[in-house]
Amino acid sequence: MTLPESKQSFLYVACQHGAAAGLKTAMCEPNGPFRLAYSARGFLTLKSHLSVPQWSRALPEHPLIRSRGVVLGKVEGTESGQMLSQVLELTKQLDWQVCHVWQRDMAEPGWNGFEPGGTPLAWLVAQQFQNALKASGDSASRPIVANRPAFESDQPPVDPLPVDPTPVDPKLQRILEIIIDEPNRWWIANKTAQQSYDYWPGGVPEFPIPDVVLSRAYLKIAEAFAWANLQIQPGEKIVEIGSSPGGACQWLLDQGAIVTGIDPAEMDERILKHSNFTHWQSRSLQLKRKLFRPFRILVCDANVAPKYTLDTVENIVLYPTINLRALVLTIKLPEWETTAWIPEYIERVRSWGYADVQARQLAHNRREVCVVAKNKLAMVPQA
Repeated sequence: MTLPESKQSFLYVACQHGAAAGLKTAMCEPNGPFRLAYSARGFLTLKSHLSVPQWSRALPEHPLIRSRGVVLGKVEGTESGQMLSQVLELTKQLDWQVCHVWQRDMAEPGWNGFEPGGTPLAWLVAQQFQNALKASGDSASRPIVANRPAFESDQPPVDPLPVDPTPVDPKLQRILEIIIDEPNRWWIANKTAQQSYDYWPGGVPEFPIPDVVLSRAYLKIAEAFAWANLQIQPGEKIVEIGSSPGGACQWLLDQGAIVTGIDPAEMDERILKHSNFTHWQSRSLQLKRKLFRPFRILVCDANVAPKYTLDTVENIVLYPTINLRALVLTIKLPEWETTAWIPEYIERVRSWGYADVQARQLAHNRREVCVVAKNKLAMVPQA
């Protein structure tokens, strides 16, 4: 049965495997307001001292959180039909508008080719839940959303489901979640969508991926722009520091940008041949800052310490005649313990005059976070 609203005092947070320890430290007693109730790699449930309304908007916020919501209950079993019957019973009084079905990460991003997102099991459970709703006489037309998994054949083994992770109607904010912790253990949760990532099952976006991707940086930059709702204007000039071999540049070029990559290492030949790409084979600190005047967006994904990244970008951003409207920075974390310094990184970027600065460990990030800064306050006319 659905827990009475006054008794709903459990929340869940999902994250990357290695980030769980940092979230426990930040959110659980004595530093935070919660007590740890359950822990698996990349998934925690938290006990709140206060009652949590069924469609609460006071959900936890932290750069390491990929997804979060209110826990309705847990279902366990050895047969999916019996488990789905429990889901229907648990949610029969819940006025949800869209259902997300997703599976907890089984590995860290990039490990042996693993990437977060759709899985065959989540896809199958979504299809079965759709059928179970029909069989139960549920007449409401509500989408069941699961990210499309990678299948060996061209066609998935079940009927198609909606695969656009963002509902067409932004009013579809009341989200039911079936979270597959293990095949025989699912968590049932709900949330009111407030952030862009709330509309993505498990906080993982789905976007077109070409047959050939030059590096994982393609996935990271695509996710960063989607999460930050950062739009690229046709022909906009973008510079990337740390561009080799060209994964991020590949995505930016695909969006119609004019891209300059800065890296002492070689770029992939396919990028070098693109008519809208220029390679400055150098370190950024060796370049005169006035060369950055034409650019409107700066991307940086250099494999260096956070201080070096921030010093390098600050040296460019604060030059009087440079007017960058947005920054997309990947901050490497030397150790997981350094996640505690993320607020300091945010404040430093904000001190450069940007009104909107956000940080998030993207689903496709590894031990790193993405910082996006938009809306420069002090606009200086270009020379």
